Amino acid sequence: MNRPSEFSSIEHSQLIELQDRLREAEETLDAIRNGEVDALVVGGPSGQQVYTLENADRPYRVLIEQMQEGAVTLSEDGVMLYCNQRFAALVGADRQTLIGESIERFLAGEEIFAFRRLMTLDRGFGRSAELSLLASNGLVVPVNMSIADLEVDEQMPKVLCGVITDLTRSRERSHELAAANLRLAREIDERRRVEDSLQLALDAAEMGHWDLDLLNNTLTRSTRHDQIFGQVNGVKGWGLLTMLSQFVPDDRNAVNEEFLRAESSGSVEFERRIHRLNDGAVRWVQVKGRTFYLNDKAIRISGVVSDVTERRQVEEQLRQSQKMEAIGKLTGGIAHDFNNLLMVIGGSLDMLDQRVAKNEKITRYLTAARHGVERGATLNQQLLAFSRRQDLRAETICIDDLINTFANLLDRAVGEAVTVKIEAAPELWYCRTDAHQLETAILNLAINARDAMPQGGTLTLKTTIRMLDVQAATANGASAGDYVAVSVADTGVGMTPDVIERVFEPFFTTKEVGKGTGLGLSQVYGFARQSGGFVSIESCPGIGTTVSIHLPRATSLEATEVVADTPVEVRGKGIVLVVEDDSDVRAVASSLLEDLGYSVLEAETGSEAMKLMDRGERIDLVFTDVIMPGEMNGIDLVRAMKIKHAGIPVLLTSGYTAQRIAMAEMAEGLQLLRKPYTQVDLSLAVRSVMKDQA
Repeated sequence: MNRPSEFSSIEHSQLIELQDRLREAEETLDAIRNGEVDALVVGGPSGQQVYTLENADRPYRVLIEQMQEGAVTLSEDGVMLYCNQRFAALVGADRQTLIGESIERFLAGEEIFAFRRLMTLDRGFGRSAELSLLASNGLVVPVNMSIADLEVDEQMPKVLCGVITDLTRSRERSHELAAANLRLAREIDERRRVEDSLQLALDAAEMGHWDLDLLNNTLTRSTRHDQIFGQVNGVKGWGLLTMLSQFVPDDRNAVNEEFLRAESSGSVEFERRIHRLNDGAVRWVQVKGRTFYLNDKAIRISGVVSDVTERRQVEEQLRQSQKMEAIGKLTGGIAHDFNNLLMVIGGSLDMLDQRVAKNEKITRYLTAARHGVERGATLNQQLLAFSRRQDLRAETICIDDLINTFANLLDRAVGEAVTVKIEAAPELWYCRTDAHQLETAILNLAINARDAMPQGGTLTLKTTIRMLDVQAATANGASAGDYVAVSVADTGVGMTPDVIERVFEPFFTTKEVGKGTGLGLSQVYGFARQSGGFVSIESCPGIGTTVSIHLPRATSLEATEVVADTPVEVRGKGIVLVVEDDSDVRAVASSLLEDLGYSVLEAETGSEAMKLMDRGERIDLVFTDVIMPGEMNGIDLVRAMKIKHAGIPVLLTSGYTAQRIAMAEMAEGLQLLRKPYTQVDLSLAVRSVMKDQA
């Protein structure tokens, strides 16, 4: 049997088909192996697996569909060949309707030209631009479009791939960030303006700023702060202990306690003394601040500091001036009453002298009593000098010339153990004052200087000229202007600050009992003040003391002549009206006048005196006290008499002061007899006034 004949025609055709498929498969595998088709053969336990392009890029298609950016495939002229769902959502259109459409459909105006420039840029990656897509619903969507070329067969048209990122949220965040930055910039600018204004205010107030970090114990300071403390070049590394070391030892514990208290109280404020480092000067500083907390824990204290030395000096000067003024009023009132007592005693002695039989013992008693009255009158004049209520006979003098006239007296007063030096100013300035009172003041200062140098030393009497501005004058309770100063300086034991503070008070003295009245410097103080000047004092224990009398410069050289009294009793006739509120003084004055030959009428007040004159009583002279209680004192009585009884002469008397008399009355020739007066003084004064009116 022939074997080939055994196959049928069907089987033969199947064999041929299998052979063709095998050949096709082998050709395909050869093409794959040779890279002639887009597929990949991967070996595995089941043999070789073939992955075609369709299978290989499916994951990337899924990724492109799922990503938040829009994706498009474009032809060279911008026709969309493909787009993902995200891009379709951005433009608000169905994806199926977008394929084959130009992407310029969603661009307008300048955006189209910008897109075309992007498409024509050099081929490659990294080409991008920000554009605005016009969506179908009319919304404008800001996007960033990135374009990249896709490499295809040279025979195929060029294809580009685009990634479109929605910038709406990014723009919103940018706008929010820009607005926040703008607000922050404004806040920074406002804070800077506030800080500049604060610094300007601090500079104007001459205040320094400080900030104490309690956690790190560091103190930051401003330039003005360091200037106040004398740290001209600045010192780094300050802490609380460093700051405390700047205060004087006596104040450090108090300052430390203030800062400890501030941690709980929330604020700090005090005035204490520091040692300024650059010159060692003791200065008063005022510190103010507030405490800042974090979780109820004090973390820092911040505040300001200012130098208040000048203010405290002015306040102390004002306090001292007020105290001295109060004491002056008190001593002036005491002197007034004391003079009345001396007037009664002295007048009674004069009358006793004429009425008792004379013998040696009685004469000695009367002389001792009169001497006591004189000493009391001298003491009272010192009280009046302090209270600035003494009678000054002012004249224009040159202090240097005055010193030369009593230089020998000064040498004898201080003794041989003390060397006296006199230094005159280079220029001769004149001042208007009472030359006798100035001599007394200088002599008092010289005696005090002598007593401060028990073992001897040097006393320097020096004259200078000073021109005080408003600040310097205010610090001394005076007016700005030119002054002539006469200083008495010694090399004695000196005084402590607490003694200096009280040295001008009446009856205050550091001398032993019986060696001083405590009125010497008080008299100097009152004399200078009454003359329109002031007294300054500088002293240091163990080094010495300098006391300076400052008197205003005079612009006129006219001098007031002083006529010496003639101590001869003069008798007379006439009716004298004695006006005196003190009954004892009134009785003594009336008795003295009657002994001199005058008839006397009496009145207790100015009103009673006016009634007597209004009744037409004959009165040749009104002898009235200046200071009287009630509605009408002596000056008021004189003014009332000018209107109704101008022809009656007036003689004034006072145990207080002639300074209370109005200058207009003095200019019209009114005379004043100062208490206590003697019968001789009274006779001369009455005679002088009645003679002028004769």
